[in-house]
Amino acid sequence: MNARELAAGATSPEPGRRSRGRPPNPELRTAKHARMLNAALSLFLQHGYDQVTVEQVARAAGQSKGAFYWYFKDKEDCLKQIFDSLSKYLDLSILKIIEGGGSARERLRALCDFKNWTGKEMIQLTTLMNSLRYCRTDTVRNMAIQLNAQWRQNGTRLIHNLARAAAEESGWTREQLDAFDFEAWTFCYVAAYNGIQGHFERTELPAAPSAHRIAECIHESFVNRLLKPQ
Repeated sequence: MNARELAAGATSPEPGRRSRGRPPNPELRTAKHARMLNAALSLFLQHGYDQVTVEQVARAAGQSKGAFYWYFKDKEDCLKQIFDSLSKYLDLSILKIIEGGGSARERLRALCDFKNWTGKEMIQLTTLMNSLRYCRTDTVRNMAIQLNAQWRQNGTRLIHNLARAAAEESGWTREQLDAFDFEAWTFCYVAAYNGIQGHFERTELPAAPSAHRIAECIHESFVNRLLKPQ
């Protein structure tokens, strides 16, 4: 994610916040805001939220500590704006798949395709969320837990509904649809997917298969079952 994209997705600086010394040019202000966000994200990922100071973020962005407070109330507000930006990226990625046209079966395949979720922004979001589980700041840790739960609930519900629609398109009868446990199927799929992501983060494991091979395995293990008439 480059500086312009991150700035566009982030919350704009709060009106009325410190105006003294703030760059008067809106484009310059946006660019500096983006550099600060990118610097903070990089440091949080590298060292952990607790270990990073406002001074370090400002220095990494090539700005002063005072400039940091032009855009953020404090370090926690900076983290929240990073979450907002990465969350918008995640929402747009899902929306692109869901509204991309095609049948429910095609959209389910796309949604369950591992290579669609291994981009830089998704890895950043996952890594940041995982690191914040152990944050010493209660409000930050709870915010991360709540956001993670919300994303997982929304994603699980979306997969569940799309899986049922795909099975219906494949010619399943009403009795077959009602008899199949889509809730358990979705749980198993999500658990397997999360396990795969966890394996990618474990450096002591052998080199992981390609995203294409993983996607094919997921489709064969989970998705294809729903795309065949019963």
